[in-house]
Formats: sequence, C-alpha cells, structure tokens
Amino acid sequence: MSGSQDLWSGRVLDGRYQIDSELARGGMATVYRAQDLRLDRPVALKVMRADLARDETFVRRFVHEARAAARLQHPHIVSVYDQGEDDGCVYLAMELVEGQTLRDVIRTRAPLSTRQALDLLLPVTEALAAAHAAGMVHRDVKPENVLLGTPHPRTDPIVKVADFGLARMEGVASVTTEMLWATAAYLAPEQIDGQTSDPRTDVYAVALLLFELVTGRKAFPGEDPVRVAYEHVHGGVPHARELAPTVPRAVEQLILRAGAVEPDDRPQDATELLHDLRTLRLELSDTDLDALPGGDETIPVQVDGDRTQVVPVGTPHQHTRHSGSTGHTGHTDHSSQSGATATRALPVRDGIPGRASSPAAPGGYARTTGNRSPARRPAPPAPRPARRRGIGGWIIGLLLLALLAGGGYGFWYLTEGPAVHSEMPPVAGLTQVEAREALDRKELDAFFTPVYSEDVPADTVISADYEPGAVLRHGTDVTMELSQGPERYAVPRLDGVTPGDAVDLLRDNQLSLGEQHTEHHETIPAGQIIRSDPEVGAQVPPGTAVQVWVSDGLAPVGLPNVVGSTEAQATGELSRLGLTVEIDPQRVSDEEVPEGSVVSQDPTPGEVEAGSTVRLVISDGPELVEIPQVVGRQFSAVEQELTDLGLVVTRDDVRGGFFGSVRSQSIEPGEMVPRGTEIVLEVV
Repeated sequence: MSGSQDLWSGRVLDGRYQIDSELARGGMATVYRAQDLRLDRPVALKVMRADLARDETFVRRFVHEARAAARLQHPHIVSVYDQGEDDGCVYLAMELVEGQTLRDVIRTRAPLSTRQALDLLLPVTEALAAAHAAGMVHRDVKPENVLLGTPHPRTDPIVKVADFGLARMEGVASVTTEMLWATAAYLAPEQIDGQTSDPRTDVYAVALLLFELVTGRKAFPGEDPVRVAYEHVHGGVPHARELAPTVPRAVEQLILRAGAVEPDDRPQDATELLHDLRTLRLELSDTDLDALPGGDETIPVQVDGDRTQVVPVGTPHQHTRHSGSTGHTGHTDHSSQSGATATRALPVRDGIPGRASSPAAPGGYARTTGNRSPARRPAPPAPRPARRRGIGGWIIGLLLLALLAGGGYGFWYLTEGPAVHSEMPPVAGLTQVEAREALDRKELDAFFTPVYSEDVPADTVISADYEPGAVLRHGTDVTMELSQGPERYAVPRLDGVTPGDAVDLLRDNQLSLGEQHTEHHETIPAGQIIRSDPEVGAQVPPGTAVQVWVSDGLAPVGLPNVVGSTEAQATGELSRLGLTVEIDPQRVSDEEVPEGSVVSQDPTPGEVEAGSTVRLVISDGPELVEIPQVVGRQFSAVEQELTDLGLVVTRDDVRGGFFGSVRSQSIEPGEMVPRGTEIVLEVV
C-alpha cells in the first residue's frame, strides 16, 4: 500500500464509511474499498481529488450527476448508494463489484470470438438502453467503466456499467489533459467537435468496444490524445476484417454503422443497437460466432509495452517499447508500397510476423492492402454526407498545433468545440417543463434544486444562477431553484408510543414535542400517548410543537362494602365495576354472618384502580357443636359440660327432681347445633 493509502486506511467518512484499501486511482478521484458501518456491507467509495473538491462548480455538477445516476436501477448498472461531503472530502458510495474490468479481459484474452464479445457487450448495451430510456447519456463508455463480477468471461460474469452520469464532469475547464487520456480513444466525433451529446454518442463507444474485443486492439491507437481525437473526426472506424479476417462480415458492417462519423448514420439509441446485436447473434451460424483469428490460437493481445511500430520503408527500424501504446499483429501481406511515403508495420515481439501496409493513416494506424481478393474486402459503409472541411479543417489543424506546442487548453478547446454562445432566457415563473424547454432551445443544460416557498406555487421556477440575457457557452449548466410549495410536514402517528420515542419521530419530520397532558384511558397503558394536536397526518410548518395527551392508566373506581352480601351478590357487583374478584378458599365461621355470605373484603371500601383485585372471605356460619348423650347422668355433672359447649341448658324437674338424674334431653345425641342453642333436660 502506498503512503497515500496509509493515510486514508482506517479513516471513517461522515461517521459511516470506514476506508479499507485502495482499489483504483484516476484523474478525478480515487476509489477505495470501504465498509458501510451503518448497514454493515462493503461499498466502493469514490473520493474526489482535493483540488477538485474545492471547486464549487465541479462539486455542484458532481452532486447533480450523482443524484441522476442514483435514480438508475438496473441489474447491469452499478448502483449509487449515497453521496456526501466530510470536512471538504467529497465522496460517492457505490455498489462494490468484486472482479475485474473489461480492460483486463481485453489485455489478457482479446481478440475474442464474436460469441464471447456479444456475451460481454449485450449486458452493457442493455444498461445503456435503460439509461437512454430514462433520459440519461453515459458519455464515457470505455473498458475501464465496464466491471465484471467474475474473473473470467467464460464463467458467465456479472457485467455492470459504472460511472453513469459522471463522465460529463471530465469536460469542465478545471480538468487536466491527463484526465482525458483514458477517454480519448472512445470519444465520439460530436464530443470532439463540441456538439451536444446524445444516446448516439454511447452507441459510437459501444461500436469501438466491439471492434476492440474482436480484433484485440483499439480502433484509434496512439500515444497523443490530440492525434487520437483527430482520427475520430477525420479517419473513421477501421475495417475489423483487415485486422481479424475471421470476424463475420455482418459484425464488421454493424461496427461501421454504429461507429459512423455522422450521428444520423448510427442506430439512434442503445435500444435500437440492442435489437441489432440480438438479431445479429440469431442470424450468425455457430461457426461464425465461435471463429477466432488464427484458427484455434488467439492473436497475442496488445498490452502496455508491446505495440506495432509504423516506420517509413527504407528507414532503419528497431523494436521500441512505449508505455500505454496499443497496436495489432496479423497475417503477412505479400505486397508492399513503393515510394518514400510507403510504410511497413513491424511487430515488437520476436517470432510474430509483421505485415506490409498501405500509407499510414494519421495516428500510426496502417491499412492493409496488396493481393487480397476483392471478394474478401468488406463492403464500404453506406454513403454519408460529407463532414465540414475547408476553413473548419484549417482551424482544427491550427488548434492541434497550438495544443501540441502548449498543452491542456488547446485540447480542452478541441474537445469542447467552437465557442458557441447563447443568451440566458428568463425562466422565473415558468414550470419545470417550460424552463427545461426554454434552456434546450438555447442549448443549455438544465438542473433543478428543489426549495420550499410560501409564496411561489409548486413546480414553478423561483430563480436561476444566471440572470436573463447573460451570455453563456452552449452546454453550460444552469441551476434553477424549483418551488416545492410551502414547506410542510405530516404529523406522524404517535398514539401508543412513549413521549421519549415521540421526540425522535417528530424530529425526523422536522417537528418538536410540545406540552404533555395526562388523562386516564381504558385501553392505552399508562405512560403511552393517547392522541396529539395537531392530529395525525396534519400538514404543518417545520418546527411546529405538537401537543400530546399521555395515558395515566385506567380511571379509579369506588369499591363498595360487600360484607354481609351473599357470595353471588358480591361477585356480580364487583365485576360490573371492572374489578377482579378472588374468593378465599378457606371459609370461616361467624356467629353473625350467615353461611355463604361475605365475612370480610380486601381492600376495604374506598377508591381503587380499575381492574384491581378484591379478595373476599365467605362465612361458614356460626360454629357448630355436637350434642353429647346425657340421659341417665346426674344433672349436676352434665350441666357444666353442656355450658362449656356453648349451649344454653334448661332444667325441667319431674316429681320434684328428687333423685337429680336426667331422664330425657330435647336434642338427640350426635346432632350438630350452633353454639347458643337451648337444650332442655328432664330431671327426676
């Protein structure tokens, strides 16, 4: 890991994204592998260069494009999760795709068969078709922006297109020439001429990808991005079969049509191109789909450091290495061109035959000529209107010379096109659609920032960052404040939650907790909110204090005195009051309370909480005693015994009761009677 990586490793951005390691580094940003601590998932974190992050115009465009890209949802498009800024560090959180890029495949395996190339390009085209349907143009389709989720194209990789909507940012004045180096080989002519990019711009780039996959080299190789840009405008896409004769003629024709210099000659968007690619795949035979240049062996891939050098005939030549160049190898051509302007293609690698070629096209790309049969030559593309030449060509030539002499500004001017300007139209008071149409007529790019307004109706432009009449370059971004109407927030549902939870819910809706009142409630437990004012769903301004009523539990009830009532009477009365009745299983004797009636209750009569439990003790009546056998016994002996049992003893003397012996008793022996019962004894 480099020193810069050490500085970033372990850093947490925005309190959420913990950087792990560096994945890639480009002119605008560095991409890191990071962990989303909030959602516990790995992400790819794209961190803008510090100097670009200080450019307010750049950051504003970055935010707009990131938002637009986040709206694209497609299985072959890298998802944009989040965008933010932390202490001047502008970042973009994206889906992490583990694997390699299409550039890796081209370096290690190209040229591919037509089937293999279509397997990789069809998902790319599907992604672009979805973007075009959503009104978005990628503008920077290149192998580095095509990610493969598996390490080998023959294992059904998960193909995803990255950096949707962000490529256009590389055209701003603050971006250096080095940032455009990787893009120059795939720029469409209209991008270089400063014309408006549209879906046909992406179609052109896909044609170049297909060319590179089936031939193993770029359509416009070269070390100088200015020279490469010139080739896009004036050279035209080469014929793929000249480099790889096994490429089906129909594939070559599709590349030439999709890569036409004039946008009108191409498929009009990726949806049309996708239909053409699918039709092509169905119409080609298996032999054509699986054919590889050189039979069973693949032509060596052109990688950094290995290239074909084009030198004049008769000039001493030697193998040369240049980092970052591209080239091709192929079959030997048995003819050569005479004269001082002829060139010869000499391969760098020993043992790989070179090929004589016709005079080199600008940029060092040699077209093969010679003894090739006319029947084998690819059919020329359909005639197209001549592009601007004459004075325009001289201007471009002068610009090229200026750029070669002095650098970045000339290349920016070339890729942005002539300085065409328009006056800023008045847009305040227009609807979003009307404002966009007004800017489109002036060839200006419209962006909208939603803002709330108490005075301006919703979907109406409030203001723009340029005054009406301001002279602006074509393609300038114009940001307008678009009214969303009054700022209102819905009062969330608070019933059943505690006041503490209500604070968080209200804060999420830009509201606050107001006064709290308490009242009893039959169903909502104590401590939970019963209702709010304003009520649920009411639209209120931000910061509104919402009053709540909190449950104090069930209202208290008066507990009556049920002592002396029968068990059934007491239970019914208490139940009607919402109280729970509990009967003591152990009855007690009571001299005053009849059997089956309530002897005591707990709690005692008074005010209790609703739903409280009342415990009742039931009387078993007075205590009973067993009558003993006293007949034949002396009255003096049994009187005390019966009195001790709680009975009332009455003596009835017969014949004067001279002998004092009990002759009879009024209650039969063994009978159970309450205490206090009178028993009469006859004494003789």
